[in-house]
Amino acid sequence: MRFSFLLILLFSTHAYNQQVISPIDLMRKKILINAEKYIGQRYRSKVDKQVFDCSGYVKYLMAGINKNVTRSSVTQIHDGKRVKDIRHAKPGDILVFKGRNPRNNRPGHVGLVHHWGNDTLYFIHSSVSKGICIDHMYDPYYSKRFIQVRNVIGD
Repeated sequence: MRFSFLLILLFSTHAYNQQVISPIDLMRKKILINAEKYIGQRYRSKVDKQVFDCSGYVKYLMAGINKNVTRSSVTQIHDGKRVKDIRHAKPGDILVFKGRNPRNNRPGHVGLVHHWGNDTLYFIHSSVSKGICIDHMYDPYYSKRFIQVRNVIGD
């Protein structure tokens, strides 16, 4: 009797501690797992008939979770829904940056939120100089060019 009670107690606490992952969170995990496969690829690499410049990389990854976005960083600023505060950015959200000229407010670069760590937002993107890599928002090059976050995946 005591053994049965212990087993029931053990299994019930184990089941209680299990986390349920929502379909949206599953999509967010899937896009990052796929994104990480290409780390180290050169900028403008060709994969599955797609060219991995920054916006092509984002479009390719979104298509992998059945989300459609436009092909250009200039138009990806209109895809999905704007996240008003960067602190609410979630993995898989699109980050939109100005191009190389920080005085020009036109979008010129995009990447995907990768994770938050030590109050820093890390993102994965196709960089002209480094290829596909993970960078962070404390980098002055990106922080002064940041425009906004776009949520295409959902809440």
